[in-house]
Amino acid sequence: MITCNKCGKKNNNAAKYCSGCGHKLQSGRHRADDRSGPGGSADMFKITLEKPDIYSKHGEAWVYALFLLGAVIFFTYHRLYWPLYAITPVIALLAWFRKI
Repeated sequence: MITCNKCGKKNNNAAKYCSGCGHKLQSGRHRADDRSGPGGSADMFKITLEKPDIYSKHGEAWVYALFLLGAVIFFTYHRLYWPLYAITPVIALLAWFRKI
């Protein structure tokens, strides 16, 4: 039985819409036959990511952070502090516009 998220009414497993309110029903489980690959055999060790783009955003954020850390170390070693006043907001704005 599938329970409607909107009204809480129990519906048949084959139902696509709630018989009480008409809300579209969504099942949270996957069928066993969905795991079979193109060869017909199930690949139990295949890992698929639901949101692979989130990992690329984390990598991009690490690149910005490491670049900023390198700039801080470099300019502090050479006792030049004024470039950091320009680089830090530029990196922050770039990360903000890229929605990181």
